[in-house]
Amino acid sequence: MNAYMLPMFQQNWSLFAPNPIGTERSLLVRAWFDDQRHTEWVDVTELEIDAAVLHNLTPSRVGIVTRRVATRIGQQHGRMTTEERRALASHYHDDAWNRLNARLMREEDRSPASRIAYVLRYDRAITAYATQFAYAWWGEDAGIKYVQFKTEEERAISFADRHRDLDPRVTTREFGRRPLLEHDGQDREAFAAAIERFAK
Repeated sequence: MNAYMLPMFQQNWSLFAPNPIGTERSLLVRAWFDDQRHTEWVDVTELEIDAAVLHNLTPSRVGIVTRRVATRIGQQHGRMTTEERRALASHYHDDAWNRLNARLMREEDRSPASRIAYVLRYDRAITAYATQFAYAWWGEDAGIKYVQFKTEEERAISFADRHRDLDPRVTTREFGRRPLLEHDGQDREAFAAAIERFAK
């Protein structure tokens, strides 16, 4: 019975009670041509949602990958110290993650090593994503040297405050410039084709 019923009818009650999910998270990317000139920010989560989720009764979980990574890195970023967040917002053009790791690990009042490793893994992964996005969106021949990302968290107005004239609170989590990064097995053409579908 469980094997039949649970895949179809199981509810994740954490969505609703006792505290319903009330935060929308987005990943934004921009590219740099040098240390002065950059592109505009592009909300890549909005592109994904509009293309793969909006008006779709049964959207694939693959269609919200950037929201998931923005959530995961954002939650850990929020637990880091002010100095650690300042380090993550700094620009690193060469040997970025080794230097970042060394800087974060030498702080006296630092986060656990496991949290630092987790955040840096996601920093690398998102940088690799941003690299592919930059090639697909602005072109491989655009002269891009670095990429940068940030996350934005917009909290919904609480039920108790629903009649008050309040703007949603937006939290921006800044990360600095990083060198272009490609992992073995990444497929530029397939990524570009996906982004082209998103942009239509």
